[in-house]
Amino acid sequence: MAVRAIAGDMLLRAVLATFLFALPALAGQLEIAIVQFPESKNPQELTAALAGKRLADITNADRTLTSENYLKGGYVLFAQRVPATANLSSSTRLSNQRADVEGTIASNRLSLTVTLTEGVAAGLRKFSKRIYSGAAQISGGNPVVLSIKQSTTQTQNVLRSEAQPKTVSYCTVLLAQRFQ
Repeated sequence: MAVRAIAGDMLLRAVLATFLFALPALAGQLEIAIVQFPESKNPQELTAALAGKRLADITNADRTLTSENYLKGGYVLFAQRVPATANLSSSTRLSNQRADVEGTIASNRLSLTVTLTEGVAAGLRKFSKRIYSGAAQISGGNPVVLSIKQSTTQTQNVLRSEAQPKTVSYCTVLLAQRFQ
């Protein structure tokens, strides 16, 4: 009798553990990426260029991989796949770099914050931290733009001992795609 109770208890635990580990898979997956382009981008044109594409295929290298001209030349700063649950939380570390993902999904609206931290000097505990956040309606299908930041910086180009000011523009985009 005791053996039967123990076997039943073990079976119940096994079924419960299987269900809990399978629950994120039932919720679907969320592909997240941060891409930096060396020129300004228009949000509407970017959304149109992403239509019908898989974010995982585009961001599967250090540079964007696509035949779509508008998406070419982008630098992939971060890409990760996480379970699409109501409360997202993930942390990844590689060498002296760390990426923390926090977010929520409610009524098909994704709010997301990605923090990229990079160690500057070993032993001195100095870090460079960049925070990217955004929100958008998300459903299965096309990648969506959660946020877009257009930036312009001034640098100096030295040519024959003369410093000439140079303006550099770039665009950083936080993207997500939900799929089952």
